Amino acid sequence: MQQIIFLVTSLDSIHKPNFSKQLLKALQEQVPVTVLVTVMDFAATWTVREYLNRLVKHHADVANVKLVTLADLFSQEAGLALTADERHAAQLDQLDERLFADSEEQVKRYLRAGHLVAELRQLDNETPMVLRQYHSDQLQQIDTYGLTGTVIGIEKIQNEVAQTSYLLNEKGEAVLRFVRHDRPVEQVYNLSTTSAMLATKFGDAKQNATIANMTQRDRDKANEEAIDHTSIVSTTETYFGVLVYANYRRFDNLYAFYQDVLSKMMTPKTCLYVDLGINAAFSPQMPNQLIFNY
Repeated sequence: MQQIIFLVTSLDSIHKPNFSKQLLKALQEQVPVTVLVTVMDFAATWTVREYLNRLVKHHADVANVKLVTLADLFSQEAGLALTADERHAAQLDQLDERLFADSEEQVKRYLRAGHLVAELRQLDNETPMVLRQYHSDQLQQIDTYGLTGTVIGIEKIQNEVAQTSYLLNEKGEAVLRFVRHDRPVEQVYNLSTTSAMLATKFGDAKQNATIANMTQRDRDKANEEAIDHTSIVSTTETYFGVLVYANYRRFDNLYAFYQDVLSKMMTPKTCLYVDLGINAAFSPQMPNQLIFNY
Protein backbone atom coordinates (compact mmCIF):
# COMPACT_ATOMS: atom_id res chain seq x y z
CA MET A 1 0.00 0.00 0.00
CA GLN A 2 1.69 3.22 -1.16
CA GLN A 3 -0.91 5.78 -0.15
CA ILE A 4 -4.42 6.28 1.18
CA ILE A 5 -6.83 8.81 -0.36
CA PHE A 6 -10.04 10.07 1.24
CA LEU A 7 -12.34 11.55 -1.40
CA VAL A 8 -14.48 14.39 0.01
CA THR A 9 -17.32 15.48 -2.28
CA SER A 10 -19.44 17.38 0.24
CA LEU A 11 -19.19 18.92 3.69
CA ASP A 12 -21.60 16.27 4.94
CA SER A 13 -18.80 13.75 4.42
CA ILE A 14 -16.41 15.17 7.01
CA HIS A 15 -19.20 15.62 9.53
CA LYS A 16 -19.84 11.87 9.64
CA PRO A 17 -18.29 10.31 12.77
CA ASN A 18 -16.88 7.48 10.67
CA PHE A 19 -14.79 9.91 8.61
CA SER A 20 -12.52 10.95 11.48
CA LYS A 21 -12.51 7.38 12.82
CA GLN A 22 -11.29 5.96 9.50
CA LEU A 23 -8.87 8.85 8.99
CA LEU A 24 -7.18 8.28 12.34
CA LYS A 25 -7.04 4.55 11.66
CA ALA A 26 -5.43 5.18 8.27
CA LEU A 27 -2.70 7.28 9.85
CA GLN A 28 -1.61 4.22 11.82
CA GLU A 29 -0.64 2.50 8.56
CA GLN A 30 2.47 4.70 8.32
CA VAL A 31 1.83 5.57 4.66
CA PRO A 32 0.99 8.95 3.07
CA VAL A 33 -2.64 9.95 3.69
CA THR A 34 -4.33 12.50 1.42
CA VAL A 35 -7.70 14.20 1.79
CA LEU A 36 -8.84 15.12 -1.72
CA VAL A 37 -11.53 17.83 -1.69
CA THR A 38 -13.58 18.02 -4.89
CA VAL A 39 -16.47 20.08 -3.51
CA MET A 40 -17.89 22.57 -6.03
CA ASP A 41 -18.65 24.91 -3.17
CA PHE A 42 -15.07 26.17 -3.24
CA ALA A 43 -15.42 27.94 0.10
CA ALA A 44 -15.90 24.51 1.67
CA THR A 45 -12.15 23.93 1.37
CA TRP A 46 -11.68 26.45 4.17
CA THR A 47 -14.13 24.48 6.31
CA VAL A 48 -12.24 21.23 5.64
CA ARG A 49 -8.95 22.94 6.49
CA GLU A 50 -10.40 24.27 9.75
CA TYR A 51 -11.78 20.83 10.59
CA LEU A 52 -8.38 19.17 10.14
CA ASN A 53 -6.76 21.89 12.23
CA ARG A 54 -9.18 21.14 15.06
CA LEU A 55 -8.38 17.43 14.84
CA VAL A 56 -4.66 18.20 15.11
CA LYS A 57 -5.23 19.67 18.57
CA HIS A 58 -6.34 16.25 19.84
CA HIS A 59 -4.49 13.97 17.42
CA ALA A 60 -1.05 15.24 16.44
CA ASP A 61 -0.72 12.68 13.62
CA VAL A 62 -3.37 14.54 11.64
CA ALA A 63 -0.72 17.17 10.90
CA ASN A 64 0.76 14.61 8.49
CA VAL A 65 -2.41 14.52 6.36
CA LYS A 66 -1.96 16.16 2.97
CA LEU A 67 -4.91 18.33 1.91
CA VAL A 68 -5.35 18.53 -1.87
CA THR A 69 -7.99 20.66 -3.59
CA LEU A 70 -9.11 21.04 -7.18
CA ALA A 71 -7.32 24.39 -7.24
CA ASP A 72 -4.07 22.61 -6.38
CA LEU A 73 -4.49 20.02 -9.12
CA PHE A 74 -5.45 22.46 -11.87
CA SER A 75 -3.37 25.52 -10.99
CA GLN A 76 -1.05 24.97 -13.98
CA GLU A 77 -3.71 23.96 -16.51
CA ALA A 78 -4.58 26.15 -19.50
CA GLY A 79 -7.64 28.32 -19.02
CA LEU A 80 -9.88 30.95 -20.53
CA ALA A 81 -10.22 34.56 -19.37
CA LEU A 82 -13.69 35.28 -18.03
CA THR A 83 -15.78 38.16 -19.32
CA ALA A 84 -17.15 40.93 -17.10
CA ASP A 85 -20.54 39.18 -17.10
CA GLU A 86 -19.01 35.90 -16.03
CA ARG A 87 -16.89 37.47 -13.31
CA HIS A 88 -18.06 40.68 -11.72
CA ALA A 89 -15.16 42.68 -10.32
CA ALA A 90 -15.92 44.14 -6.91
CA GLN A 91 -15.25 47.86 -6.35
CA LEU A 92 -15.12 48.25 -2.59
CA ASP A 93 -13.10 51.44 -2.16
CA GLN A 94 -16.02 53.87 -2.20
CA LEU A 95 -18.33 51.80 0.01
CA ASP A 96 -19.19 52.17 3.67
CA GLU A 97 -17.28 49.49 5.60
CA ARG A 98 -18.31 47.73 8.82
CA LEU A 99 -15.97 45.34 10.63
CA PHE A 100 -17.11 42.40 12.75
CA ALA A 101 -14.51 40.19 14.44
CA ASP A 102 -14.29 37.23 16.80
CA SER A 103 -11.56 34.87 17.95
CA GLU A 104 -11.58 32.79 14.75
CA GLU A 105 -12.12 35.21 11.86
CA GLN A 106 -13.29 38.67 10.89
CA VAL A 107 -16.03 39.82 8.55
CA LYS A 108 -16.08 43.09 6.65
CA ARG A 109 -19.45 44.21 5.28
CA TYR A 110 -19.61 46.86 2.57
CA LEU A 111 -22.74 48.96 2.17
CA ARG A 112 -24.09 51.57 -0.23
CA ALA A 113 -26.98 53.73 1.01
CA GLY A 114 -27.71 51.19 3.71
CA HIS A 115 -27.83 48.20 1.35
CA LEU A 116 -25.38 45.31 1.53
CA VAL A 117 -23.09 45.20 -1.51
CA ALA A 118 -20.38 42.78 -0.40
CA GLU A 119 -19.21 40.72 2.54
CA LEU A 120 -15.60 39.62 2.99
CA ARG A 121 -14.61 36.82 5.38
CA GLN A 122 -10.97 36.87 6.49
CA LEU A 123 -8.73 34.94 8.84
CA ASP A 124 -7.00 38.24 9.52
CA ASN A 125 -6.22 41.46 7.65
CA GLU A 126 -3.73 39.62 5.44
CA THR A 127 -5.69 36.46 4.59
CA PRO A 128 -8.98 36.81 2.68
CA MET A 129 -11.17 33.72 2.52
CA VAL A 130 -14.51 34.36 0.82
CA LEU A 131 -16.06 37.44 -0.81
CA ARG A 132 -19.81 37.47 -1.33
CA GLN A 133 -21.25 40.06 -3.71
CA TYR A 134 -24.86 41.25 -3.64
CA HIS A 135 -27.22 43.16 -5.91
CA SER A 136 -30.43 44.57 -4.44
CA ASP A 137 -29.56 42.62 -1.29
CA GLN A 138 -29.60 39.34 -3.25
CA LEU A 139 -26.48 37.16 -3.40
CA GLN A 140 -25.08 37.13 -6.95
CA GLN A 141 -21.49 35.94 -6.81
CA ILE A 142 -19.08 34.20 -4.45
CA ASP A 143 -15.31 34.58 -4.84
CA THR A 144 -13.17 32.08 -2.93
CA TYR A 145 -9.52 32.79 -2.16
CA GLY A 146 -6.66 30.36 -1.74
CA LEU A 147 -3.91 30.46 0.85
CA THR A 148 -1.85 32.81 -1.35
CA GLY A 149 -4.60 35.44 -1.34
CA THR A 150 -5.61 34.97 -4.99
CA VAL A 151 -9.09 34.00 -6.14
CA ILE A 152 -9.32 30.29 -7.00
CA GLY A 153 -13.06 29.95 -7.60
CA ILE A 154 -16.07 31.94 -8.83
CA GLU A 155 -19.70 30.92 -8.26
CA LYS A 156 -22.57 32.68 -10.02
CA ILE A 157 -25.68 32.60 -7.85
CA GLN A 158 -29.37 32.71 -8.78
CA ASN A 159 -32.13 32.33 -6.19
CA GLU A 160 -29.51 31.50 -3.54
CA VAL A 161 -28.19 28.55 -5.60
CA ALA A 162 -24.92 28.34 -7.55
CA GLN A 163 -25.87 27.80 -11.19
CA THR A 164 -22.41 28.11 -12.78
CA SER A 165 -19.04 27.75 -11.05
CA TYR A 166 -15.55 28.41 -12.41
CA LEU A 167 -12.31 27.01 -11.04
CA LEU A 168 -9.39 29.36 -11.79
CA ASN A 169 -5.72 28.66 -12.43
CA GLU A 170 -2.84 30.70 -11.00
CA LYS A 171 -3.29 33.25 -13.82
CA GLY A 172 -6.90 33.88 -12.87
CA GLU A 173 -8.25 32.07 -15.93
CA ALA A 174 -11.11 29.57 -15.79
CA VAL A 175 -9.86 25.99 -16.14
CA LEU A 176 -13.07 24.19 -15.16
CA ARG A 177 -16.72 25.12 -15.53
CA PHE A 178 -19.47 23.41 -13.54
CA VAL A 179 -23.04 23.99 -14.73
CA ARG A 180 -26.09 22.98 -12.75
CA HIS A 181 -28.96 21.36 -14.68
CA ASP A 182 -32.41 20.17 -13.69
CA ARG A 183 -34.33 17.44 -15.50
CA PRO A 184 -37.77 15.95 -14.89
CA VAL A 185 -37.97 12.36 -13.68
CA GLU A 186 -40.93 10.14 -12.91
CA GLN A 187 -41.15 7.80 -9.92
CA VAL A 188 -43.68 4.95 -9.89
CA TYR A 189 -45.19 4.00 -6.53
CA ASN A 190 -47.62 1.18 -5.72
CA LEU A 191 -49.80 2.13 -2.76
CA SER A 192 -52.22 -0.82 -2.84
CA THR A 193 -53.16 -2.75 0.32
CA THR A 194 -50.53 -5.38 -0.42
CA SER A 195 -47.78 -2.86 -1.14
CA ALA A 196 -44.77 -2.76 1.14
CA MET A 197 -45.14 1.03 1.15
CA LEU A 198 -48.59 0.93 2.74
CA ALA A 199 -48.85 3.18 5.80
CA THR A 200 -50.86 0.94 8.14
CA LYS A 201 -53.28 2.47 10.64
CA PHE A 202 -54.27 0.71 13.87
CA GLY A 203 -57.84 0.37 12.67
CA ASP A 204 -56.68 -1.50 9.60
CA ALA A 205 -54.35 -3.85 11.45
CA LYS A 206 -56.85 -6.75 11.63
CA GLN A 207 -57.65 -6.49 7.92
CA ASN A 208 -53.95 -6.41 6.99
CA ALA A 209 -53.28 -9.40 9.24
CA THR A 210 -55.97 -11.31 7.33
CA ILE A 211 -54.29 -10.44 4.03
CA ALA A 212 -50.94 -11.55 5.38
CA ASN A 213 -52.39 -14.97 6.36
CA MET A 214 -53.95 -15.61 2.93
CA THR A 215 -52.51 -18.30 0.71
CA GLN A 216 -50.50 -17.14 -2.29
CA ARG A 217 -53.29 -18.31 -4.63
CA ASP A 218 -55.96 -16.33 -2.77
CA ARG A 219 -53.66 -13.34 -2.57
CA ASP A 220 -53.03 -13.41 -6.32
CA LYS A 221 -56.78 -13.56 -6.93
CA ALA A 222 -57.34 -10.63 -4.58
CA ASN A 223 -54.67 -8.68 -6.38
CA GLU A 224 -56.38 -9.21 -9.72
CA GLU A 225 -59.62 -7.86 -8.28
CA ALA A 226 -58.03 -4.98 -6.43
CA ILE A 227 -58.20 -1.40 -7.60
CA ASP A 228 -55.01 -0.15 -9.20
CA HIS A 229 -53.28 2.18 -6.72
CA THR A 230 -50.19 2.79 -8.81
CA SER A 231 -49.14 6.44 -8.77
CA ILE A 232 -46.64 8.26 -10.97
CA VAL A 233 -44.97 11.14 -9.18
CA SER A 234 -43.09 13.74 -11.22
CA THR A 235 -40.02 15.22 -9.56
CA THR A 236 -36.93 17.18 -10.56
CA GLU A 237 -33.42 15.74 -10.49
CA THR A 238 -30.34 17.94 -10.29
CA TYR A 239 -27.11 17.04 -12.06
CA PHE A 240 -23.93 18.88 -13.06
CA GLY A 241 -22.02 19.07 -16.30
CA VAL A 242 -18.26 19.68 -16.22
CA LEU A 243 -16.17 21.30 -18.94
CA VAL A 244 -12.35 21.32 -18.97
CA TYR A 245 -11.15 24.37 -20.90
CA ALA A 246 -7.66 22.92 -21.55
CA ASN A 247 -9.04 20.36 -24.00
CA TYR A 248 -12.77 21.14 -24.01
CA ARG A 249 -13.52 17.71 -22.65
CA ARG A 250 -17.04 17.40 -21.29
CA PHE A 251 -18.15 15.21 -18.41
CA ASP A 252 -21.87 14.48 -18.26
CA ASN A 253 -21.77 13.80 -14.53
CA LEU A 254 -19.63 14.56 -11.52
CA TYR A 255 -18.73 10.93 -10.86
CA ALA A 256 -16.97 10.56 -14.20
CA PHE A 257 -15.10 13.76 -13.38
CA TYR A 258 -14.12 12.45 -9.93
CA GLN A 259 -12.75 9.30 -11.56
CA ASP A 260 -10.68 11.37 -13.98
CA VAL A 261 -9.26 13.48 -11.14
CA LEU A 262 -8.38 10.39 -9.11
CA SER A 263 -6.63 8.82 -12.09
CA LYS A 264 -4.07 11.64 -11.86
CA MET A 265 -3.17 10.66 -8.29
CA MET A 266 -3.75 6.95 -7.85
CA THR A 267 -1.40 4.01 -8.27
CA PRO A 268 -2.27 0.28 -8.34
CA LYS A 269 -1.54 0.16 -4.60
CA THR A 270 -3.65 3.16 -3.60
CA CYS A 271 -6.33 2.57 -0.96
CA LEU A 272 -9.40 4.71 -1.69
CA TYR A 273 -12.07 5.78 0.79
CA VAL A 274 -15.33 7.43 -0.32
CA ASP A 275 -18.51 8.53 1.40
CA LEU A 276 -20.95 5.62 1.73
CA GLY A 277 -23.68 7.93 0.44
CA ILE A 278 -22.12 8.20 -3.04
CA ASN A 279 -20.60 4.72 -3.33
CA ALA A 280 -23.48 3.24 -5.32
CA ALA A 281 -23.31 6.03 -7.91
CA PHE A 282 -19.52 6.35 -7.96
CA SER A 283 -18.24 2.76 -7.90
CA PRO A 284 -19.44 1.93 -11.47
CA GLN A 285 -16.95 4.53 -12.69
CA MET A 286 -14.10 2.46 -11.19
CA PRO A 287 -15.30 -1.17 -11.44
CA ASN A 288 -11.86 -2.69 -10.84
CA GLN A 289 -10.94 -0.50 -7.88
CA LEU A 290 -11.34 -1.71 -4.33
CA ILE A 291 -13.22 1.07 -2.53
CA PHE A 292 -13.68 1.44 1.21
CA ASN A 293 -16.49 3.42 2.81
CA TYR A 294 -16.51 5.96 5.57
